[in-house]
Amino acid sequence: MSCFRYVDKKLFVENSSVLNVVKKNNTPFYLYSEQQLKQNYIKFAENFKSVKPLICFATKANSNLSILKILKNLGAGADVVSGGELLKTIKAGINPNKIVFSGVGKSEEELKIAINKKILLINVESESEAKLINKIAKKSKKKISIGFRLNPNIDSKTHKKISTGKAENKFGISIKNFINFYKNIDKFKNLKIDALSVHIGSQILSDTPYKKTLNVLLKVINNLNIKLKYVDLGGGFGVSYNKKDKLIDLKDYAKHVLDFKKKVNCEIIFEPGRSLVANAGVLIAKIQYIKKGQNKNFIILNEGM
Repeated sequence: MSCFRYVDKKLFVENSSVLNVVKKNNTPFYLYSEQQLKQNYIKFAENFKSVKPLICFATKANSNLSILKILKNLGAGADVVSGGELLKTIKAGINPNKIVFSGVGKSEEELKIAINKKILLINVESESEAKLINKIAKKSKKKISIGFRLNPNIDSKTHKKISTGKAENKFGISIKNFINFYKNIDKFKNLKIDALSVHIGSQILSDTPYKKTLNVLLKVINNLNIKLKYVDLGGGFGVSYNKKDKLIDLKDYAKHVLDFKKKVNCEIIFEPGRSLVANAGVLIAKIQYIKKGQNKNFIILNEGM
């Protein structure tokens, strides 16, 4: 966190003393470094410069309106997982043609909002969802561009609660089921499959599962001879929580993505979230009480944790 530092044991955010900020604002509050956020985004984009991806910020990582506006001004799109997030990103000024709607439980009302706002992609997570979108589109006499989120059955080697790419996870559709659906796509006159999507987990610290996922995608695309506008490679890039954490070499991974892009001849979408905002903010709280216990003392803060 290069924009957060101690000077004479006093915490500074960029050039501002946190103590001075506290004097003007009631605690608790979150305090963000705009400079750090910009640095993170620019560095991510620079690593994938050769790929020229559309970077859709995973809004679930932080839906603060000011943060969304900063990222929008840097050129970011948005990955959303609810109607509320969708409307908030549009309020922040993000162009609908840079918005991807993911998530396994989209309601009919949320899908109607997405269709009416003419967003870039709805990433479908089940055959049932595809049927519902086709039904909505038929009523409104529209042909809707969708992506299909595949479950590549890849173990991302992260915590089991944030692993999303294995067969037992609820996310995405199995390759077998997608192939069966694709072979019958002519039955769905109001759908156009323009993308395939994957997201295999969060806080991933190795590029091995990502490379395996590229191979799975390439095999599916070649076997079906499917022509796509986009491949959405998701996010999940880990951040360092301690000195032992070794982060992914994104420049090296970018070489593999570029090779993949050339083979499938389509545009690439990324959905980074945590990796852009995790080290750009701190929670500021005051000590409310110090409670003496039998074996230890407890520091009670005013932010309720």
